[in-house]
Amino acid sequence: MNTPEHRTVIVVGGGPAGLPFAPVLGGWHPFFHASNVLQARYPQIADMFRQHTDSLLSLDMESMLHSGIPPADLFRVLHHPRQLYEGGDQIALKFRQQDPIDFLLLTQERVGGLWNNVPENLLTLSPGQWMEFAFHSLAEHVQETGKSYNVNDLIIKHRLIDYYHRIPERFGVADRVREWTRVTRVEPHEAGFLVTAVNVSDWSQRDPVTLRRPPFPESDDELTGEVQQYTCKYLVYAVGQRSKLRRLEVPGEDLPFVTQFYEKAQDLPGERVVVVGGGRSADWAATELHDAGRHVTYVMRQSRDLHWGLINQSRGGLPYYKRIAEILEGGSERLETVYDTSLTSIEAIDEGDRGVVTMASGDDTRQIEVDHVLKEIGGSADYSLLQGFEQPLQLVEKHDTYRFQVHQAKVHPHSYESIDIPNLYPGGYLAEGLGLVVIAMHGTTYAIVADILKKEGML
Repeated sequence: MNTPEHRTVIVVGGGPAGLPFAPVLGGWHPFFHASNVLQARYPQIADMFRQHTDSLLSLDMESMLHSGIPPADLFRVLHHPRQLYEGGDQIALKFRQQDPIDFLLLTQERVGGLWNNVPENLLTLSPGQWMEFAFHSLAEHVQETGKSYNVNDLIIKHRLIDYYHRIPERFGVADRVREWTRVTRVEPHEAGFLVTAVNVSDWSQRDPVTLRRPPFPESDDELTGEVQQYTCKYLVYAVGQRSKLRRLEVPGEDLPFVTQFYEKAQDLPGERVVVVGGGRSADWAATELHDAGRHVTYVMRQSRDLHWGLINQSRGGLPYYKRIAEILEGGSERLETVYDTSLTSIEAIDEGDRGVVTMASGDDTRQIEVDHVLKEIGGSADYSLLQGFEQPLQLVEKHDTYRFQVHQAKVHPHSYESIDIPNLYPGGYLAEGLGLVVIAMHGTTYAIVADILKKEGML
């Protein structure tokens, strides 16, 4: 194998947590911008930074934390001093080009992460501008690309992914982003870290509808491309909270009519579909398939009370929760919800084009014939890539009533550096303490980059 390519920083993951590192490591630094909205709503913070003319990456993040302001919260407030967007002047940040640091971003698919693989018309849970990065507002993106939509509306998947895909080129860092590069292992090395990856560019031409799964390999057994190795001094681990897709672990799970990829109802012809899940993506799929004329059996391990708790919390603000409530309360015969139930087996009939699903609730079992089984059972953070370190990462469980659940790595809260592995930085939701607040998630970027630049004497 060739000598590993060395970079000062490597970012693993190109989703909403990893992608913002590319412009900031590429030299786009935040500076304070006087904002009337910030002054009105957070006058103490506005006054604190009024005379600060240097890059905000030069702040003493540890002192800020001791003052009761965690870095992610600070940059959230500066970026979003109010939740409704009215104009760029309300953002209390301006970005200026400074010296870049040597880095690479590696991602196993296109940038944008899991948003590449959600249903075609899926609405996010948030107004579009909550999903933006501070260095490039969604309003700027709309103006520059000639689009026409309200950035305060819930944003549709294809609009969001269009924004994410444009970031590397827009900020001149496309040459530092290597898509279709799957990291298979991260190990200790005399230089810091040894990263082993495989070129999976052949997957870029594969059709996820035909594959019945997202267009990237799920296990190393499926890898056939060239092996590549890199070393780095600092590693940002931003693989996401759903980097490892869950399985049902039941017989027949890999039959052709079983899919874990859903883009649109037309991809699942026939009459009867079993949707397995219970979270927001499963709710979306069950609703859309019903409205497309399918007979949907929606199987959940959770109780009715838990599911309706989510529906009732969301029906006032999310149109598709209003719709699923209407369907269920209206007694439609084409959407049956089955609670406290698990699938136990899937069997093929009719030469494998359709099948029989067996499900169990306590001691009771039931079988139904289906044309398709759709698994919307989410995923989990994958820390298995980190191998050979003396001290394994300490993980803490984070969850809330909105179905957000992830095992987060314990970190130093002023820098988000791992307390167990020096110079390793869990990004986004993988950092301890980050909750399901999309307008706060990107705040880890600035504290992490600041810590690296200070260690390198660049601030």
